[in-house]
Amino acid sequence: MSVQDMQKQIESINNTAKMTGAMQTISAVKLSRARERLDRIRPYTDNMQEMMRDIASAGGDNPLLVGREEVNTVAICTITSDRGLAGAFNAQALRRTMALAQEQSADVMHVVSGRKAVEFFRFQRTNVEEAYTGFSDNPSYEKAREIGHHLTQLFQDEEADEVHLVYNEFQNALVQNPIAVRLLPVGSETGEEDEEEGGEEGGGAPFEFVPGPEELLDRLVPKYVETLMFRALYESAAGEHGARMSAMKAATDSANEMAEDLQQQMNKMRQAAITQEIIEIAAAAEALGG
Repeated sequence: MSVQDMQKQIESINNTAKMTGAMQTISAVKLSRARERLDRIRPYTDNMQEMMRDIASAGGDNPLLVGREEVNTVAICTITSDRGLAGAFNAQALRRTMALAQEQSADVMHVVSGRKAVEFFRFQRTNVEEAYTGFSDNPSYEKAREIGHHLTQLFQDEEADEVHLVYNEFQNALVQNPIAVRLLPVGSETGEEDEEEGGEEGGGAPFEFVPGPEELLDRLVPKYVETLMFRALYESAAGEHGARMSAMKAATDSANEMAEDLQQQMNKMRQAAITQEIIEIAAAAEALGG
């Protein structure tokens, strides 16, 4: 490789470093905004989940709470990003989905959010029941309501007997944990433990339903699903920005290191060329003088 070729390669790498550095800065700004909103969402959803657990512990035979006797079909909703360049962010969520699907003894249907999940299941030649794309980095409550309504409808129409949600839970810019939660039925997956705890406390409903429990659940459960969906979308959005920021920082550092190594090699080549020219001039001068 000539010095000119090496110079062009260094310029190309420097341009790449500038691009990845800009993407790192953009992701850092978006991450800051997403974290601020996520900090406001989490307390509300935690209270909503606690309330629904209390309602489920009151007993009753509503399928939205206790589920159905036979589970023939399980719906799994997977949340990924629309864009790549985010390290293992999407891959770990999809691995969690496939592991959850393999654990099921029933048929599995997939609902996805994010183009990366759509591409993955298309490559796997797996049918996707419904796909939502185009908003992964800045989700809205309207989209959460749309997805939540669809998942609730699948359960109420008995097209799915259980509904699970898989997404990356944001910890920090470097860590996003892929988790799976059961949305429907609302009751705890460890029903026996709940019964034992209820027995120890004396059993019975801890409060009276006004209006009636059926009417209340018909209103409350869809809201509960929407709320958890909104949180999951924002957990994923914050994780996406954090993962992309980390990936772009690593790419920028690697590009700068590569450019520095090439610059050193080019300097050595130039020095060798200059030394060779001096030797040739000295040899020519000596020959003329002789």
